[in-house]
Amino acid sequence: MKRQLFDQDKHISKRSFLNIIILVFTGIIMFFSSCQNSDIEKINAITSELHVPTMAVSNTEIIYSKNGLIKSKVISPQINRYLNIEEPYTEFPEGLHVEFYDSIEKVSSYIQAKYCIFDETEELWTAQNNVVSVNTEGDTLNTEFLIWNQKTKKIYSDQYVRISNNSGVVHGKGFEADEDLTNWEIKQTSGTISIDTEDEKRKGKGKEK
Repeated sequence: MKRQLFDQDKHISKRSFLNIIILVFTGIIMFFSSCQNSDIEKINAITSELHVPTMAVSNTEIIYSKNGLIKSKVISPQINRYLNIEEPYTEFPEGLHVEFYDSIEKVSSYIQAKYCIFDETEELWTAQNNVVSVNTEGDTLNTEFLIWNQKTKKIYSDQYVRISNNSGVVHGKGFEADEDLTNWEIKQTSGTISIDTEDEKRKGKGKEK
C-alpha cells in the first residue's frame, strides 16, 4: 500500500513537474513572440523615420509617348521613388535633363536642372538650382526655380528669370511659357537690353509684360 501510494505520489510529482516545464516554455515562447512583434514595430518606425525610397535606380531614361510618338524624355543619373506615403513623389537628387519632341520626333527644346521633384498625383515637376531651358529658336531661359505642369504643358516661375537670344537679354520676376519654351511671357521686366519687342511678337516667340 505504501508502495502504491509512493508510486502514485511519484506519478503526481512527475505530472506536476511536466506541467511546470510546459508553463515555463509557454512563457518563454510568449516572451520571445512579444519581443519579435516589438522589434518589428521598432524597425518599421525607424524605416519610416529614415524615409527610405521605395525604388531607386541609376542612369535611367523615362520616355513619355502619345499615339506611338515620343513627346518627351527624362534622363537622370539618379531617380528615387517614394510610393508608400500619402503623397507619392519622385526625386532627382542629382538633377535631370528633359527633352521635348515635335510632331516629327525632333528635339524642339530641353530643360535641365541640378535638382527636381515630381509630384506623381498632380503631375508637377519642380526644378531647382541652375535651371536652364533652351529651344530651337535660340531662346535660353535661366532661373533657380521652374515648374513644369505636365497636364497643361506649361512651364512657369514666380521668381527671377532671364531670357537671352541673338537680339539681347530680358529679365524680370515671374514667367510663363509653353513647355517647349515658345510663346513666353516675362512679368515685372527690368533691364531690357536690345530686344526688339515688336519683332518678337511678330515671330510669336515671346513678349514682355
